[in-house]
Amino acid sequence: MYIFVREDLPHAYQIVQAAHATHQAGIRFGKTDLPTHFVLIGVKDEEALRAIAMFLEYHQIDFEMFEEIDNDTGYTAIATKPLVGEERKPMKRFQLMKGVQQ
Repeated sequence: MYIFVREDLPHAYQIVQAAHATHQAGIRFGKTDLPTHFVLIGVKDEEALRAIAMFLEYHQIDFEMFEEIDNDTGYTAIATKPLVGEERKPMKRFQLMKGVQQ
């Protein structure tokens, strides 16, 4: 499961938003017998997050995009369905989140 979160949000908020998207994805994609790995990837802002959504749609990768309605924050995070094998190939272009903006 790949989780994308906006880095223009405070650190604690990033954690909560990633959890929201992951929870929604869990509800949508349900129980799986596949081993689930979590890969956290930071994106610059909401515009970059929307570009990720378009990339995932292009590659036919199912995902959940979380919209935080509090304080008109907009879309904050994306979580994909669990991916295995060849499904993971398009995701190689993304790097793990290295640091978190405070």
